[in-house]
Amino acid sequence: MSFQYLWDNISHANEFMGAIVGVLTFAGSCFGFGCWIGNWGDKRKIGALTHENDKLKVESSRLSARLTAIDTRVNANEDYWMRPPQPTFDATLHRGQLSGSIPIISIVNFKGGVGKTTICANLAAYFARAGKRVLLIDFDYQGSLSDMMLSHARIDRFSATSQKLIEGRETASQLRSIAERLSSLSSDLWLYPAFYGFNRSEVQVMLRWLTDETPEVRYHLHDYLQSYPFQADASTAFDLVLIDCPPRLLTGSVNALAASTHVLVPTILDGQSHVATLNTLGAIQRFRQTINRNLKTIGVVPSMVADASGDYNPRERQFIEELERQITTFHDPVPVLKDRAIVRKEQLARAGGNEVVFFSSSNDQKTQDIRAMFSNLARYIEQQINWTHAGAAARIIDLRGAYDNDRRVAAGS
Repeated sequence: MSFQYLWDNISHANEFMGAIVGVLTFAGSCFGFGCWIGNWGDKRKIGALTHENDKLKVESSRLSARLTAIDTRVNANEDYWMRPPQPTFDATLHRGQLSGSIPIISIVNFKGGVGKTTICANLAAYFARAGKRVLLIDFDYQGSLSDMMLSHARIDRFSATSQKLIEGRETASQLRSIAERLSSLSSDLWLYPAFYGFNRSEVQVMLRWLTDETPEVRYHLHDYLQSYPFQADASTAFDLVLIDCPPRLLTGSVNALAASTHVLVPTILDGQSHVATLNTLGAIQRFRQTINRNLKTIGVVPSMVADASGDYNPRERQFIEELERQITTFHDPVPVLKDRAIVRKEQLARAGGNEVVFFSSSNDQKTQDIRAMFSNLARYIEQQINWTHAGAAARIIDLRGAYDNDRRVAAGS
């Protein structure tokens, strides 16, 4: 083997080894660059995940604080509905508006089946027949008042709208335009009907308030009823508002009591209703102290009695005496309207053929007697309320400004 042959083979081997080294170097460079690219991508992902985790921690902390606040409010010794209004609430304006307001009467007892709806419907019929423009509001999700009035008016297609009065999302003019006019009964009678969806709206509005999503929900109805379309516009305003309240203190009843000038409390003369009536009067008293200083109690009306002439049986007389004795413990005296009692529903139906005797075509003696019974109560109410506005011109200016500025009732609030 010659030297030249060895040298040539060594040269080829060097070239081969150089090629291998080059390939390995290139592969190493690619691997290193790939690792750098991979690490950079991972770092971006890690950074994004860290940022998202920080956001979740902040949101979790915020939700935890809200839940703590809700728990504190719900479990406080004082009823959260009775909390004083926020400092931004204009209590002076609220009192001034109610002082010059049309009569707004809530018919309330925190017990069902005491005759609230029947009394509300017949009072509305009486005042409408007397030429007053009357608005009825049904705040009971069972819709008994709505069913009663709409069936009498022969309206079988309607929209439940009373929940809009507590939601506070519409403008006053929008809401005024959708009140159901009961023209076949009276051209002076309107209704905001309720149905089972009202209960869901009550809870939703309450939760918005408890979570501070909405700063104040107790005065939504007040703002609507004190607006220009409801009180000052000659073509749309009312002379009287009657509110049929549910037998519980929830968003509907709270809005009704915060918006009312007066309250009427029907009661059955029995043990359960007796306790409920005292509890209701106590709640009204607390509302007067913190939420609505203008609220006046017209009286307690004995309902579903055996005889409307005032000839009570011994058991009924006993409950009246007990009511009168225990009511004296309240700061403001509340009369028991024992001379203006309302008889049982069966007697109403037998007399006039239906529970709203002013819409009955019958004119026999029994029907006349029942009409006289409700008229007696209505005339007493007339003596307790103020039909006229003090400083009407100035009030119209105030209402128009409040409406135009959407003071607290604003779309989407």
